[in-house]
Amino acid sequence: MPYPRPTAADVAHAHACAEVLRPLVTEARLAKLEQVAAQRTRHISVVLENVYQSRNASAVMRSADGLGLLDVHLIENENAWSRNKGVAKGASQWLNLHRYLQAPDPRLACVESIKSKGIQLVVTSPHAEGFTPETLPLDKPVALVMGTEFSGASDFMMSHADAFIEIPMHGFAESFNISVAAAILMNRLRGRLEASSLPWQLHEDEQAVLNAEWIYKSVRHARGILARHGLTPPPTLLP
Repeated sequence: MPYPRPTAADVAHAHACAEVLRPLVTEARLAKLEQVAAQRTRHISVVLENVYQSRNASAVMRSADGLGLLDVHLIENENAWSRNKGVAKGASQWLNLHRYLQAPDPRLACVESIKSKGIQLVVTSPHAEGFTPETLPLDKPVALVMGTEFSGASDFMMSHADAFIEIPMHGFAESFNISVAAAILMNRLRGRLEASSLPWQLHEDEQAVLNAEWIYKSVRHARGILARHGLTPPPTLLP
């Protein structure tokens, strides 16, 4: 199991928070939150390695949200990400953003975190012989590494890759823009997951925790409301 399941205490806490806050959210909104949580997956995640332009990183996040992914890993030791509201359209708040800002070596910390969960590190590169979106094995969860706009993935990431993936090109351009490439890969892999018998959806306990977190984000002054009921904010699915 790539990510640890929420503890029984976390699930109970999530349910308690949701019970208090649910009456403050419209039925339509609650239905939408449950619908989206039911379609989230942790079988595919994305690693953004020092993306130079924050708007490109934000565009990838918007696609990740739209395609039902939950986890985005950010390596920012060279280029820091700043939220671009105009591009992301608020997508980042509905994702688990794994940031390694305090780590001495963010690349290493990211790689170790991903691999410790049994997730395959799959580096996108048009220069390495590898898989296509149609042939990449999905029997294990994968983390797609997207490198910088100028030079692609670093030598460090290339040397730690479990596999490589590329999008076949049929024109004069060697590669797509990073946000376009990420969207293509996520879309094709998501389609393959849905057509498979793999258990790609979140466990019901994960959905309960995620739904409580999203309800919390949907209510103004939610922290104070919960405090009046003797509750702290709901748990999250990070890390």
